[in-house]
Amino acid sequence: MARDNIRTFSKLDFNFLGTAIVIAAVGCLLIYSATYFDDPGLGIFKKQLLWLTIGFVLMLVCLFIDYHVFFDVAPILYGLGIILLLYLMAFGRLTANVRSWIHIGTFQFQPSEFMKIFTAIMLAKFFDNHERAYMDFKSFFRAMLIIGIPVGMILLQPDFGTAATFFPLVAVAMFFGGIRWRIWAAMVVVVALLGLAGYSVMKPYQKDRIITFLNPDRDPLGKGYQVTQAKIAIGSGGIHGKGFRQGTQAKLDFLPAHHTDFIFATLGEEWGFIGVVIVLGLYLFLIFQALTFAKKARDRGGAFLAICLIAFFIFHIFINVAMQIGVLPTTGIPLPLISYGGSSTMMFLMAIGLMLNVDMRRFGATSTA
Repeated sequence: MARDNIRTFSKLDFNFLGTAIVIAAVGCLLIYSATYFDDPGLGIFKKQLLWLTIGFVLMLVCLFIDYHVFFDVAPILYGLGIILLLYLMAFGRLTANVRSWIHIGTFQFQPSEFMKIFTAIMLAKFFDNHERAYMDFKSFFRAMLIIGIPVGMILLQPDFGTAATFFPLVAVAMFFGGIRWRIWAAMVVVVALLGLAGYSVMKPYQKDRIITFLNPDRDPLGKGYQVTQAKIAIGSGGIHGKGFRQGTQAKLDFLPAHHTDFIFATLGEEWGFIGVVIVLGLYLFLIFQALTFAKKARDRGGAFLAICLIAFFIFHIFINVAMQIGVLPTTGIPLPLISYGGSSTMMFLMAIGLMLNVDMRRFGATSTA
């Protein structure tokens, strides 16, 4: 058994793991640079180091335990996530217009971030047991129900941005699960109706984000201030950037949320076009490697798990970057492993561990212990 374990872990893709660590290190540098001026005690930076430490421990747990064991306990993990979301609905404290965080003393965490992992595992378990080339309506309904329950609960918080990040799971189920044209047509109609209904129940500040996206010059000092300052920061970085800790937009607080949602603008200002290309290149390497893991996975469940998890990365990267250059409306979606935040950092590191898990166990007999 020990020899089998050694053989299994000898297959660890250190290039993939090292790339994730480098991206996290870049995030630490950017958070330090963006906050050292108005946080001389480096409290934010130290907290991020703590989140990373916890995240790496969780990553190791997700790496060393055979992913089939996670499939076995998927209903328990999924149920735990639902219970936490129910707790938020009943007792959640309103923070920034939403009830998304559970507060325990000075510590707080966002259950919806961990629910992404639990839902991905549950969905992968479902497809691991579904061998047909196409899903019938019943199977499709069950897959959508797995995704739809947590999404509906998150929408009630109301946190439309986080709810939208579950969309990659829908895409994976539809494209890789296999559905016939009738279900495609039904989904288009449902999405259109949900879009109209969603806009009608949006809060005023959420509608303002969409209106500002369509016309950012409408209120450049008010609703359009974030996007305007982000564009200024990115553009002012030029080719080489202003240099480490030299970003005036972030340092002088012209750029809001410069260490969280808008940290990509901080990257563009301080590291310039070259730095942006390097970071996006690192992300691109992770994406291609994860897709390779999915392609070589030993079973259908492992392939779906890897695809679901890397789809989260792709979606977060695309949305975060697009909103800062004015292509999409502003929303609170972090940049993976770079933006400050405990729950999101831990979630993405857990995803890294699970993807490596799928790759390591593409050889040998399945173990469930």
